[in-house]
Amino acid sequence: MRNIANIKPSAILVSLIQNAKLSNAVSRIALRDANKQWCSHIAKPTRLRDQHTMLDVAEQLRLIIVQVSQRRCRINPPQWAALVHLEADLRKAYAHNINLEPLLDIVAANSQHSEVA
Repeated sequence: MRNIANIKPSAILVSLIQNAKLSNAVSRIALRDANKQWCSHIAKPTRLRDQHTMLDVAEQLRLIIVQVSQRRCRINPPQWAALVHLEADLRKAYAHNINLEPLLDIVAANSQHSEVA
């Protein structure tokens, strides 16, 4: 069993955009929208993130999976597994309240919150 806390959806989404070669415009738009949603999600500090975004991105990926399954869209075969795994991992991370790709709050060395040696 793999540790889903270590997955990098941003890297997987970029790889899918570059290599999936989706034949349907609706699927390409869904993949692009999923990437945009994820990028705006991970740009926020971890404490300000809405975990529901993971489900929104998973729904976009589910749309692509359904279209490919119903033969309305073709996908580059090696990318199929990455797409299906990412969708499942996002749902699992949401269910277990796992923050993927955490953005750590940066504290300046001379701020009042920094630790004094």
